[in-house]
Formats: sequence, structure tokens, C-alpha cells
Amino acid sequence: MKKIALAFLILPLISFGQVTITSIQSGNATNPLIWDCTCFPTTDDHIIINHAVNMDVDWAITAAGSITVNSSGSLLQAGVHSILIDGAGSQYLNYGSSSFYNVAYTNGGGGNNAGNFLITRGLYVGPLSAVSNSGVLHGIDSLLVEGSLNNSGTCYAGNILNTGVFTQSGQIVGDSVGNTGTFNSTGGYMYFNAFGNTGTFNMTGTGFMDVLYNWANIGDFTLDPGLEIFAHNDFYNGDSLGGSANLHNNGLIEVANNFLNGYFVDGTGSFCISNDTYNVGLMNGTFDFCDNTGGGIDLNTGTVAPGITFCSTGCSVGVVENIVSTLYVFPNPSTGMFEIDSQNHYTRGSVFSVSGKLIEQIVIEENTINLNHLTIGTYIVTLQNLTTTERIKIIIQ
Repeated sequence: MKKIALAFLILPLISFGQVTITSIQSGNATNPLIWDCTCFPTTDDHIIINHAVNMDVDWAITAAGSITVNSSGSLLQAGVHSILIDGAGSQYLNYGSSSFYNVAYTNGGGGNNAGNFLITRGLYVGPLSAVSNSGVLHGIDSLLVEGSLNNSGTCYAGNILNTGVFTQSGQIVGDSVGNTGTFNSTGGYMYFNAFGNTGTFNMTGTGFMDVLYNWANIGDFTLDPGLEIFAHNDFYNGDSLGGSANLHNNGLIEVANNFLNGYFVDGTGSFCISNDTYNVGLMNGTFDFCDNTGGGIDLNTGTVAPGITFCSTGCSVGVVENIVSTLYVFPNPSTGMFEIDSQNHYTRGSVFSVSGKLIEQIVIEENTINLNHLTIGTYIVTLQNLTTTERIKIIIQ
């Protein structure tokens, strides 16, 4: 049964229980004439949006209610407005376009974004709440996850803190990023300005992590074979307060400045360090460690297991020291075709191996990189025009 209201009323006088309400035209959400019930929906209704609706009030979804924005629709804040998705079964489903100032999922409320979702201030995923993103989630100043967030799409945020469960298989770009919960990266790529882990962080499957400034682990971090981390400044593993810090490197870690191990490192992968290296903890396993300033560890007051080798594979991080985080290509990884996401227009480029060897020079047309002819692997591509030279890391799979 629908809720009836006179056209000049903002709110219904009587509630008749949870119903499904669908938009029939574009307009303000507080205008009863845009809804098929000629009413103002309540927070526990199932609201379906197929038109351009302006959210001109703050809103809440409660008591297993829902909002579904279909691909033909949009729900965009008119002014500065926020939305709360609260309670088990309450959902916000976006397949079109949405925008809000703040978005909070609490007490089991959840949702999915498969479209374009702009959040201009904060996104909060509370305990018991689960959110998934397979579209574009962007504009976020602060992202806090205490429940679970699954990102298989693209996520752009400023400060990111995960104390719950974060699953990543798409692209995530962040400023200051911290994990005190469980973070599972199973694919895709991550660009961070600064990174710190005090929880459990696992990199498996495919993908890589690129950190512009400092990288620090004071928890448990595992990097699987075939995966890579680029740290453009200092790399630190250890807890200055006396706690444990375990780094399991079975892939490749490249550091463009200094390296310090203050607790425990093992694995079967390799390290490539540009500047000073220090070990005051335990280095175990059979990984290869290469310091470009001399091969071995500059200062060792800890323990180095006999199975560790030094520069047996050789490495160079000189090519990648100036890679910028403001330039992106997509999809990445790809089978060989990459689109450049930048305001600059590039005309030529050079392709290097991760060890710094020049593979070929290329011509770039319409900001598209065609590397279909190269074998599966990781490469550094230098992009150039008349005034700019920039570098990006790509993966062909």
C-alpha cells in the first residue's frame, strides 16, 4: 500500500509500513511529485531511482530499508548533505551516480557501488557493516574501516585507516595509509604517499605497492612471489617500543633511500636498496639482499642467516627513484594496452626492465601505450613530451 500525501506536504501524515517507491521524474528528493506514490519516502522504504534526483536534505536508511540508484539515475547532494545507512539489512546500492558530503555505514548496514560515487569528506564503515566497490569511489578526505570493505574497482582517498578487514583487488590511491586490522591485497595496484602497518597485511595473487615517501611495518607483513613493493624514501621494519615486527619477503622490494630492519625479516625473495642499510634484528631465510652502495649491509649489529645471498641477481633502483604518484595508467595490470590518466599529452616514451635495462623506445598516440608485443612481466615506462618527463610502473599479465 502506498503512502498518500497532498502535493504541498513535505512529509506524510501517516505511515503505512515499508513499501517500494520509484522515481518517475527528475527533481528534488523532498518533492512528492517525483515519486510514484506522490509522497515523501520514509527511511525504511525501498527507494528506486531511475532519474536525476537532488538530495536536498540529510538522509538515513534504517530498519532494512534501501536506496537503489540504477544506471539511468543519480542521487547527488544539493548543497552539503550526508547519508547514514544503519542497521542489519539496510543498504545503499549505486549503479549510476551518487554524491554526498559524509557517508556512514553502521550496525550492519552495507551496500555496493558499481557506478560513480563521490564523497567529499568522510566515509565510515562501522563494525558489522560490509561495503563493496567495483566502480569508482573517489573524492574522499578520510576513510575509516572498522567493518569490512572489498575494493575491486578504483578507490581514491586521502587518509585511510583500516582497523577491520580490507580486501583489495582493484586500484587504490591514498595519502597517509595505516592498517591495524587485516588487509588482504589479492590483485590490482596500490599508490600511497606514506604507509604504515601494525596489523596483518598480506599481498598475494598479482599487483604491486608503490609508496612515495616512507614505508613502515610494525606488525606482520607478507609479500608473495612475483609481487613487488617500491618505496621511494625510507623502508623500516621494527618496533621501537619493543614489540614484534615480522616481514616475510618472497617477492621483490626496492627502496630508493635507506633500509632498516629492527626485528625479523625472512623469505625467498630479494631486496634492492639504493642508499644506507642497517640490521639490528634477525635476517633469516634465503632471500637475496643487494645494497647499491656496496653490496652487503652497511651496518650489522644483529644476525644474518648463512642462507642469505648478496647481489647474486644484481639490481638498480636508479631508474625508478623519480616515479610520481600523480600519474596513472589503466587498466594496470593489463594484457598490453594502457590508457594514460593525465592532463599532459605524451608523444613518446622508453620502456625499461625493473633492473634498469632499456628495452625499447615507443611512440605514444592519444595517450595510449601499446605493449602487446612484450612478454608478461613488470616494466618501468618513461613518458615524455616537449616539457615533461615522468615515469610509471606497469604490469603485463
